[in-house]
Amino acid sequence: MVEGICYVCNQTFTAADKDALVDKIVEHIMASHRGWAWGDAMQSKNVFDKCPVCGATLGKLVAKCPNCGADMVEQFARKVTMGYIKG
Repeated sequence: MVEGICYVCNQTFTAADKDALVDKIVEHIMASHRGWAWGDAMQSKNVFDKCPVCGATLGKLVAKCPNCGADMVEQFARKVTMGYIKG
C-alpha cells in the first residue's frame, strides 16, 4: 500500500500502487479543487515545455494541448501529486 495527500486540502489517500494512487488523488483534485489547480497551472513558472501525453512542443501557457487535446491542468495536478506520495 502506498499513501499520499491532496496538495490542496491535505486529505489522505491510499491505494495498492503508486499509479492507482496518483489517479485517485488527481480525480479528487479535478472534482473538488479544479479552480485552485487551474490557478496554479496557469502561472508562468509552471509552463510545460512539452506535452506530458504526446510530447508536442508547448513552451507557453495553454489549458489544453493543441496537438492531442490533453488537459494541462490535469497534467499539472499529476506532476505536483507525485511529490506528495509516500512509499
